Amino acid sequence: MATSHAPSVADRRVLLLLLDDQDRLMLCGGCCAGWTVPQTLLAADADFKGGAAQYLAERFRISKPRFGSIYGVHETRESDCWEHDQRTVSRVFIVRISAEESESFQGMSPSHTRWKISELRTHHRDVSPEGVALLVSGYVEGWLPDGPISL
Repeated sequence: MATSHAPSVADRRVLLLLLDDQDRLMLCGGCCAGWTVPQTLLAADADFKGGAAQYLAERFRISKPRFGSIYGVHETRESDCWEHDQRTVSRVFIVRISAEESESFQGMSPSHTRWKISELRTHHRDVSPEGVALLVSGYVEGWLPDGPISL
């Protein structure tokens, strides 16, 4: 019996690691029994950095984002998608924000918080997606090279 396999549509998303002047990572809580970074889905034809900038402007009123020199890249292989027929293609951008933008983020919701690197190390298993704490630590401490990092 022949089976047809329709080409999968990619779930395209941007995850944003917002770091303030004190190297605190902005985290959203209140769902999923843990902490996560801000993220948004993108249209199939949207540019990752352009989509990130648009989301930052609309959601957090950050009109001129200062993107870090390191960014994460994740893309599932077709063979990994057999169960859900859903590929994921993601970019994880580090964005430097001002003290005022950090305060604004904190004030948006009681479920928002800001963690320093020491707190991320202690609670790294409570933060999703996995690897965020390591990526932020490597960026802040300067031991990751500039450019894309495969996740």
